[in-house]
Amino acid sequence: MPPPKPTLPPVAAPSIAPFDPWNSSSTGHQRAETRGPLGWRDSRNAKVNAQFRAGPSGGPRIQDTVGPGAADYDPALGGLVSREVRAPATSSVADMLRNPGTMLPPTAVSKEEEGLTAEEKRMVARKKEDEAAEGRKHERKIFDGLVVYVNGSTYPLVGDLLLKQMLAENGARTSLHLGRRQVTHVILGRPGTVGAGAGGGLAAGKMEREIRRVGGCGVKYVGVEWVLESIKAGKRLPEARFSNLKIAPSRQRSVLSVFSRAENVKTEGSAQETSWVFSAK
Repeated sequence: MPPPKPTLPPVAAPSIAPFDPWNSSSTGHQRAETRGPLGWRDSRNAKVNAQFRAGPSGGPRIQDTVGPGAADYDPALGGLVSREVRAPATSSVADMLRNPGTMLPPTAVSKEEEGLTAEEKRMVARKKEDEAAEGRKHERKIFDGLVVYVNGSTYPLVGDLLLKQMLAENGARTSLHLGRRQVTHVILGRPGTVGAGAGGGLAAGKMEREIRRVGGCGVKYVGVEWVLESIKAGKRLPEARFSNLKIAPSRQRSVLSVFSRAENVKTEGSAQETSWVFSAK
């Protein structure tokens, strides 16, 4: 009888919780949870922005627009099938013979418009458009129409999640990736310097690409102070005063700094003249 095989000791239980840094929203290095096209980015952006606008409750559950989590996803076919295409497929030939007209698309004319003339139909259509426009009207907010991408740490002024919630509550949309066709503002952390900063500036390679691509004028790079001060003032403040990173070449001077110095010199000169007049009297 052969000797029994030695048993292996049990595997030690992990002492720390697993963490996947490649699917973190804060780092920006994200990986799609489903296979397919890059539509998962738009789907994820829509869900995250809806959660930020809803506040602590998170709002109602929103389904994905791509992948198995979508409402129109068909597991048998492994893809998206719209409801217009799926509805006729559920009807058999017997149903078609029993209920003629089930395969026809719905008509655009409702029952209340059947006996109206062309002019009356136009009036009804205009009334519906006006009602829809009234329903779409909302109070204009500070950051309406802006798409913001947060690059780096916003410590110690505000946390990144609270910052994104503040942006969503004031009309802006946050993007999880730097898409140049939609992002209008990039919020940078404090650039890393000796004894200060949080490493929020752009790397040398990224800065060089920005200068060569658009001369630094395509996307506005601002600090988190711009968001906080704009919300405090109740209006969108100019971005030039809150730019904590210079995209232009090192020898190129800022127009804002030139005019600011001229204004300061003029103010100091008038103050000295006023003091000289009072002292002469």
